[in-house]
Formats: sequence, C-alpha cells, structure tokens
Amino acid sequence: MTARAQLLFVLLLLPLAACATARLEPGCADNAMCAARAAEPRLLTQGRAERQGGDLVLIPVHGERQVFTDNKQACDADDANHCTGFALMGDFPKSNAWVVQQFYYEGGDFLLVDDRSGRQIRLNGMPFFSSDGGRFLIAPYDDENDVGPNNLEIWRREGDGAVLEWAHPVKAAYQEDPSLKELYEARVMRWDKDRITLAFSEPGTQRHWSGTLMHDKDGWHLSAKSP
Repeated sequence: MTARAQLLFVLLLLPLAACATARLEPGCADNAMCAARAAEPRLLTQGRAERQGGDLVLIPVHGERQVFTDNKQACDADDANHCTGFALMGDFPKSNAWVVQQFYYEGGDFLLVDDRSGRQIRLNGMPFFSSDGGRFLIAPYDDENDVGPNNLEIWRREGDGAVLEWAHPVKAAYQEDPSLKELYEARVMRWDKDRITLAFSEPGTQRHWSGTLMHDKDGWHLSAKSP
C-alpha cells in the first residue's frame, strides 16, 4: 500500500483522536501520520504548542498564532488534492524552532516554524540539529515520491529563517559510488562541532556502512562511498 493510500485508510477508518495517546491503536504503528499523532502529546505545552481537535496551534513569542488544520472532509470525500493532516514532530528551543509534518494523500513535507516570529520554511525531510542549534541536516529519502534533487542538505539558521549552506545531489551519489544499485539512506549518528558521523544503508540489500561529513575552511566534504 502506498503512503497516500495508507493515509487515506487511516483518516477514513481511524478517528484521529484515537491516535492522540501514547498507546497505538491496531495498525497505527504502520501509518506514518497516525504514529506521529500518537507521539505528539509529549511535545505539546500549554501556551506554546497546543492541539485543539483537528487544529495544531503554535504560539510564537512575538508573531501571530500559527494554526495547522486537518482537512478530514476532503479525505472522507476521497479528494486527493486537498486531503491533508498535520502533526508536531519536534520542539527545538536551541534552534528557536518547531518542526511540523504535513501529510498529504500521498507523501508529505516538513515545516520549520520559528518560535519567535512564526515564519515557516518548507523542507523535504526531517531536520537533525547540531548541538548548538545553529545548523541542521536533512537526508530526504522516499522511494515513492519526489523529494527534490538532493539526498543530503545542510542548512544554517539565520534570524527567523534558514539558508541552504551545502547540498549533495542525488546524481553525485551514483557518480561517487558506481557500485550502488539503489540510492542509499542516511541517518545522523553523531554531530560534533565540525564532524557529522553518518550511517548508510542500501535498500533491498544487507549493505550497511558508515561515513562522515567534515567541515573546514573550504566548506563541507562528504565521505560516503560503500566498502
């Protein structure tokens, strides 16, 4: 079942409130949105981030409230163009940011929301923040949906926004490692000041290996070639 079909199935057959507790309903763990909503309560704080039925409400220090509203009616009507739902995925005070995931009939996006102004930046993957909160890495991967031209990106927070500091194109991964049959998935294992340790895996195989992203005066340098 595709991610789009899974989302429609859950929105039609499982009340969203049923996934608003730490205990997952049957089948919920297999659906990204349902599982995200089940984990959401631990991230909510009165007066900062609240759930009001189908609305996720974020309350910035200075800006206007940001309200993210599920469109369950569109999902009930099998309207793939307007079916959508939201879940709070993280609260990162050091980065002055919330991360919200927007789920579509198929696939989804991530929104970085500044907790001071409410400004939103759309991302292609879940960010992993540096220890000082000044940067974040995303490693978008989706074998069913387009997540853009890059498989790794590093962003730098600037004011209430963020700028793309470095990107690694998907096509470069195959050029650097001709043995790859499928694009590798990457996840952050550790982020020291100028060194990010990454774990890589090639879907459909038993291949797993580690690599690094190093930063120096010339910028970021990736070492990701499989053994």
